[in-house]
Amino acid sequence: MELMYREIYTPYMDNINIPVPNEWKGMSIEVIAFPLVSDSNIAKQGTNQEKRKKRNELLDRYPIDLSDYNFNRDEANDYE
Repeated sequence: MELMYREIYTPYMDNINIPVPNEWKGMSIEVIAFPLVSDSNIAKQGTNQEKRKKRNELLDRYPIDLSDYNFNRDEANDYE
């Protein structure tokens, strides 16, 4: 059974008819609606590959060598 259904609508009237999956018919469902900041933000997110490329470009600008770094939890939580 599908656990989530997501669809982005741009309403031009007061009402929206939302189709639900057949297996949900007769079940109680919750509908949450809120405006998106901008439809262009959805398109700007890009694919995982594009996000990874953008992240790598950013990290390449600030090269940091963490090969000798060791995290000491006791030292980090020592507030005295």
